[in-house]
Amino acid sequence: MNEVAIDFSKVHQIQVFGITILEPSTVISSLMMTVICIYAFVHLGKLGRAHRMYRQIQFFFLFMGIATAIGGVLGHGFLYLTGQPGKIPGWFASMIAVALFERAAIWHIKPLLQKRNGLILGWLNYVELAVFFILTFITLNFLIVEIHAFYGLFLMLFLIEIYVYKKKKDPGSVNIFIATGLGAASAGLHALKFSFGPWFNYNDISHITMGASIWFYYLGAKHMTYYGDEVIRPKEVLESEA
Repeated sequence: MNEVAIDFSKVHQIQVFGITILEPSTVISSLMMTVICIYAFVHLGKLGRAHRMYRQIQFFFLFMGIATAIGGVLGHGFLYLTGQPGKIPGWFASMIAVALFERAAIWHIKPLLQKRNGLILGWLNYVELAVFFILTFITLNFLIVEIHAFYGLFLMLFLIEIYVYKKKKDPGSVNIFIATGLGAASAGLHALKFSFGPWFNYNDISHITMGASIWFYYLGAKHMTYYGDEVIRPKEVLESEA
């Protein structure tokens, strides 16, 4: 277990009805991301789009919402009770989320590729998730989760959408580019540990930029067009072209 001893008495905390909550600002910023994810999941569901591309994007937000809620509550607020094991369910939920959006992007690009290349990308997605799951389970190291997120969102998803945009000028791709930039900023701020103090630290700052990134992923999901045999153009895109 990749666990470091922590003196919890030195971690900023509050008491609510006699219950200790560590890093309350980080709990709040994590749950802010959860709220955005729930909003996206519900509103994408209301659009009634049945194709697997859209359903997989929708469930990206569900699993990312689960991951941010677990990460905030168990991984920060009640870390003194759960220890490192409290973080692990959120790690796996976030990996499933990333793989789902990546798979949706594969559906986005498939009609623009030769069939064989589309199948290779699809199988690569399954193999990738299995490998990273096993590595995370063996090492219990969050670095593996971060590497998976970088691979899935910054390499596969971003590069796929660049290709789709070059071919089709898909409006959803533009929002995904913005989301990727915000995600990169979030990772950079977290790595630099840029903070304004314990009550608004690098976790909180990076969560705000990540929340903005999730919002633009939602906008991208709303506006993505499926280019298969029966082209599915989102209602918002059709209205903007009217």
